[in-house]
Amino acid sequence: MSPWLRPRQVPDRQNALDQAARERSRGRRRRAIALYRALLATDRSNADLHAKLAPLLAETGQSFDAWQCYRAVAHAALRDGREDRALGVYREATQLLPREIEAWQGVARILCKRGEESEAVAVLVEGSRQFRSPYLRPQAIHLLRRARSVEPWNPVVVLELAEHLGRADQAEEARLLLAELSLRISGQALRRVRWAELCVDWSFGRALAWLRSWRAVPSPVEEQRPPSEVVPLRAVRRSS
Repeated sequence: MSPWLRPRQVPDRQNALDQAARERSRGRRRRAIALYRALLATDRSNADLHAKLAPLLAETGQSFDAWQCYRAVAHAALRDGREDRALGVYREATQLLPREIEAWQGVARILCKRGEESEAVAVLVEGSRQFRSPYLRPQAIHLLRRARSVEPWNPVVVLELAEHLGRADQAEEARLLLAELSLRISGQALRRVRWAELCVDWSFGRALAWLRSWRAVPSPVEEQRPPSEVVPLRAVRRSS
C-alpha cells in the first residue's frame, strides 16, 4: 500500500504530553502548541489541555484563541464548583491578555459573589486603564459603568468615568455625575472634582469654583487629627 494511503496514526497521549512539555521548556512554543492542538482535536472538552495551551497562545500573540482556551478552563472550573480555580484562570488571563474585557469582568464577578466589592471595583478600574486610546474608550467606559453598579459614588470610579465621557462626546452625563459627586465629598477629593468639571466644560464660574475648593481643603495638621480634636475658634476664644 502506498504510504500516502495509510491511515495516520494517533500519537500516544502521554508521549505527546511529555514531548509538548519538553518543547515548551526549550522555548519551542509553536511546536508545543502544535502538539497540544493535535491532542485537543480528539478531546475538545479537556480543560487541562486548554490550560496548558492558553498561555502559549497568549505568548505567541494568538490572543483570540488564547482567550477561548482560558474561557473554556474557567467555565469548566465553575461547573465543577471550583471557584478559586476559575478566579485564578481569569486573573492569569488579565495578565497575559490585558485587553480582553471579559477576563476583567470574570474576576470582578467572582469577587462580587464572594462579597469582596471593594476588590472587584479595584479590578474593574485597573482593567479600564488598559483601554486608554480613543478607539478603545468604549471598553473603558463599560468597565467603569460596571464598577459604578457596585459602588455608585466611588470618587475614583466617577472621576475616571467622567474623564472618558467628556472625551467621548458625552459631556452632559459627565457634568451630571461630577455635580452629584461634589455634593457627597469634601477636601482634596472635592478639589479633584472641581478640576474635572473644569476639564470637561471650561467656564469662568467653574474656574472660580475650583479656586474656592483650594480654600476648603483642610490643612495637613487638621487632616491628621480626629474630628473631636479639631476645636472651633469660637470655643478657644470663650475659654480665654
